[in-house]
Parts: sequence; C-alpha cells; structure tokens
Amino acid sequence: MLKNKLLTLMLLLALCTPILAEEPINSDFSANTINQEVQTETFEQIKANSSAAKEQEAITYKQPVSKRKIAKKFLLAMAGVAISSIILYLLLSLYNKIRAGFAGSQEIDTGKEPSLETPDNLIDAVKTFLDKTKWDN
Repeated sequence: MLKNKLLTLMLLLALCTPILAEEPINSDFSANTINQEVQTETFEQIKANSSAAKEQEAITYKQPVSKRKIAKKFLLAMAGVAISSIILYLLLSLYNKIRAGFAGSQEIDTGKEPSLETPDNLIDAVKTFLDKTKWDN
C-alpha cells in the first residue's frame, strides 16, 4: 500500500517537473560555417536546384479520384467482408457439428427450470434469489 503511494507520488513529481530543452553545443558546426556555405553557391546552382524542386512538386501531387472508382473500391471491400463472414459462418457451423459428434449428445440436467416471472412481494423475491444463487447449499 505504501509502495503504491510512493510510486504515485514519484510519477506525479516526474510529470510536474518541466523539461529543459537547450541547444546542443557543438564547436565544429557553427552559424559561421553555414553562412559561408550559403554564400559560396553560385546563381546557376540555385537556379538548377529550384527547377529540380519544381519538377519534384509536380510529381508529388495526386490527381483527383473519380467517385466511380471510390464506389467500386468500397463495394469490393464490402464484398470481401460479406464473403469472409459467410466463410466464417460455414466453418464455425462445421466445427460445431464435428465437435457435437465427438462429444456425443450429453445434455446437462439442471433439475427444475428457474422461473422468469417477477416476484410479487419481498419474501418471494428473497426465495427466488436464494434459489438462483444456491445460497443455502
């Protein structure tokens, strides 16, 4: 019990403490080297890079799909669901028949059937409860 309280307290403290995010310090890679690399690029390189980027953007956009294709895919998916449901039903029916054949026809005798009628008074309700729960056994 005390262990659970301590664990809860530690978890609460861990969730409440702020997480500090700091910039990583790396002396080899600084802002000066980035500026020098950007300045050394020529105009032709920038132009070639921008035209290549435009070509990639044209390729990445998808064309709109027609409603007929969407409906066809939906109907195919629903047909797959229906076929798999029928196959599962048939296989489970076959399994139940095979299992019943191996187990034989063993009926469980429960004695008298419990009444499904609602009791009229408190005494009958208590008797029904005791009978259904087999409290006195």
